[in-house]
Amino acid sequence: MFRIDGPGHLNNMWVEEDPALNRPPTQFTADFMNAMQEEIAGAIEGAGMQLSKADSGQLLAAVQKLAMLTSVPRFAAIPAQRVLLINAANEADKVYADEIYVKDLGEMIWTETAWAGGSFQGYRSPQCGRPVFGHTLTPLAREVDGVGGLLPKTAPYLGLLAYAYENGLVVSQATWTANIGAHYFVDVDANTFRVPDIRQQFASFRAGAPDPDTANARTLGSRQLDALQNITGALGSVLNIQTSASGVFALAASGTGAYATGNTGDFNQFTFNAARVARTSTETRAANVAYYSRIHI
Repeated sequence: MFRIDGPGHLNNMWVEEDPALNRPPTQFTADFMNAMQEEIAGAIEGAGMQLSKADSGQLLAAVQKLAMLTSVPRFAAIPAQRVLLINAANEADKVYADEIYVKDLGEMIWTETAWAGGSFQGYRSPQCGRPVFGHTLTPLAREVDGVGGLLPKTAPYLGLLAYAYENGLVVSQATWTANIGAHYFVDVDANTFRVPDIRQQFASFRAGAPDPDTANARTLGSRQLDALQNITGALGSVLNIQTSASGVFALAASGTGAYATGNTGDFNQFTFNAARVARTSTETRAANVAYYSRIHI
């Protein structure tokens, strides 16, 4: 684009004829009109539209379309249908919103998933299925309790079941029960599905990595039972008399006593206590902070 520079311009501005000043009017020039034409046509075509001699509203439509394409539509609730941004006679020319923002739920993406016996078409959070540290007494609008409960196959929950199918996390009820704590779901019936019960579990970023004990790669959402790192100790003796202990062992008593055979002899008594070398409890655990187990929908 450029400002008029044809004959009769005044500092690149248009002027009218003024006989008193003997000033001619500014003249239209081909290069100026061509530049103006291409600027307007370029905006229309840049919006993916075809020029139409019969349509005098194309520039406005192009500006509106480009504005919509560069902003995220906002809604108070999840739309039941895919949001149409730009209507057109041909379906191929229509523009739909793949990304929207919903109050209390945040960013949502249009998703289409099908599985044997069901399907999901709708807006869903890109965080859907993610375990969440529940920092409030009740779940937020974008959360559900991860305590093994049942959810209906309706909005806004059906997208969560679709996530589970997409990632191979749907198992039978028997498998779910045998692996409580795993990030597994159950497609219960035509109306409901079961979510994981992830209470009293620690997250481990080991999916796809070799298990330290088996060298097999851990699968996404799989459960691993608790285990205690091996604790060792040693007993020392001189001439068959136990004289020293280390690690989890301790010399508790010594003296002379009777054996089962009726004979008597010297003895030493030892005790085993892991607390001598490590912090102990009724459970094996890491240092932790308590939150509610939640799942993002």
